[in-house]
Formats: sequence, C-alpha cells, structure tokens
Amino acid sequence: MIKSYQLELSDERWIDFVESFPQANIFHHTVWANLIAECYGYRPFVIALIDEDNKICAGLPFLEVDNFLLGKCWVSLPYTDYCSPLFRDHNALENLTVELVRLSQDNHDIHIEVRWELQGIQPIQKTSLYVHHSLNLNRDIDSIIKSFHRTQRQNIKTAEKNDVVIKRGENIEYLHQFFQLHCHTRRRKGIPVQPWRFFEILLNKVIENGHGFVLLAFKDDQCLAAGLFLNCHQTLCYKYSASINCNQNLRPNHLLTWTAIRWGYENGFKIFDFGRTAIDDEGLRTYKNRWGAEEKPLPYSLLSVGSPRFSLVSMEPLMHKIIQNSPIWVCRLAGNLLYRHFG
Repeated sequence: MIKSYQLELSDERWIDFVESFPQANIFHHTVWANLIAECYGYRPFVIALIDEDNKICAGLPFLEVDNFLLGKCWVSLPYTDYCSPLFRDHNALENLTVELVRLSQDNHDIHIEVRWELQGIQPIQKTSLYVHHSLNLNRDIDSIIKSFHRTQRQNIKTAEKNDVVIKRGENIEYLHQFFQLHCHTRRRKGIPVQPWRFFEILLNKVIENGHGFVLLAFKDDQCLAAGLFLNCHQTLCYKYSASINCNQNLRPNHLLTWTAIRWGYENGFKIFDFGRTAIDDEGLRTYKNRWGAEEKPLPYSLLSVGSPRFSLVSMEPLMHKIIQNSPIWVCRLAGNLLYRHFG
C-alpha cells in the first residue's frame, strides 16, 4: 500500500531517489533547497509517496515560507524557475497530485504553490506568467552551432575580434565580481538583489561541491558581463546573468553564453537550461530563441486561493520605480529586508 509522508531533505530514500533520475536537475538536489532554507530560515521538507517496499515512487521538495501578506506558504521551490515532480510512473504522479490537493484541502491556512503544471484535477489553479527555454546539447557541436541565429554567430565573432576574454572560476574572488555586476543589473531593472549571504552559502554549499561556477567577460581589465551557472546530472543551468550598460557593442554576453554552451557540451551535459522568462519580455525571449533554444509555456500550479503571486504582482511597478531611482544600497537593503517574505 502506498502512503504519503513528509520527509526530511536528508532522508537517504529521497537522496537516492533523486540520484536515480538522470533528468533531475539542480533544483531537485538537496544542496539547492538547503541553501535557500539556511539563508532565509525556511523549513525544508519533501512530500513523498512510499510503497510497501519502503521506496519512494513519487516526490517533490518544498520550503515553508512565512509570507507577511498571506501567512504560511508551501512553495516548490522559492527563488526557483521551476521544479517538476519526480515520479516512477504516471500512476505515481497522479497519486502525488491527488495527495497535494488533499493536503491543501486539509490545511486551509496554508497556501501551496508548485512551480510546474500539475494535470487533471479541478481544484488546481494555473498561472501562466512565464515561458521556459532549453537547448538540446545531445547532438554534434556543428548541429548546435547551426541552430544559432546568424546574428548570434556574428555577435560571437564580434566579441572575439574585439579581444573579449572569458574567464571561469569557482572561488570567492569570481563571486565578488559577479555580485558587483549583479547589483548594478538588478538596480537597472528595479529588482531587489539577494543578500550577499545567499551567494556566500551558494559558494560553500553548491559551487564548492561541484555544482556550479562563474564566468566573467573581460575587455582588458574591465569586467563587462558575468554569469552564474549551476549543474546537476544532465542539465547545465544559466541561473543568473549580469552586465554593465557600457561597451555592450563588444557583445560580451554573447561570447559568455557561447562559452558556457560549449563547456556544457564538452563536459557531457545534455541540456543547456536558459531558465524562465516573463511572457511579456519579448527582448529576452528573442535573445534565448536565437540560441536555438526551444520555448515552452511554464505554468505554475496553485492549490489554494490567494497565492502570493497575485498579491505581489500589484506591488512590483512601485518597487521597480523606487529601486531604479535610488542608490545601489537601496536595492541591497530592499533585498535584505524583503526577500525572505517574497519566496
């Protein structure tokens, strides 16, 4: 008989279950949920279905967020583009979905959000604010390059002709340079920046355990662009990008992206994950599509009325305007004060 349990992230059954799935990515791995839990003080757990042999047949990691607007929320996962359920077969997935609905109905004071599309049960609400892009690396390198739009190939050549240099690192110095550009980029976009503590923990718990690295794009001694990449099993994920406005005619971001794609291919990864993009961000969608990435809808599933997504969207325009017209320290302070609540 299959039963539902809330497991600790450290449960060996969950760790073994994730390791058994080549398609599992960094967001399923315990290092990612533990990073967020440690930084923001959330409670991490796994909702799992366990069979009569004491083995998991389906599961999904969650973090319990204490949202100051709506109270307690179970999110899979905060600060994460998406997190799909892992399941042994479709019957197990269906049973897991039914169990999530039951939990939402039995816990009326808890809002549940799954950053993936759960199928087939009426009480589940859907939001469709994003699309997802991924590039297939499971083919020869010439086919990958041919899938790039001609403008991307030309921009790579432009960066190379202008002696833009890409450097790869996994230490605190590289992370500091990334973070400086990250703060400027977030301020330009009007978005609070994650606390530095988040990236310190990410370095110690994720990157130093072989699950990530930083790329920096230089012209002479000036850092023009940076990217933070996470990897697990078959997937290399482009999680954060940052750049300065000046010298973009040198196309540093294009050479940086191409360097990451080539590194992923050479190191045996099958998928280059460009992450999510807001549906109305036509410029970024075009940029990702021109790398030959496949664009798919990315609906989220809400298992209770009044999800945080609805409550925070109305606040974003005012927040953007304040941050864009303030010094960088305001962007950092907003992140330090608010990120924990906005999961």
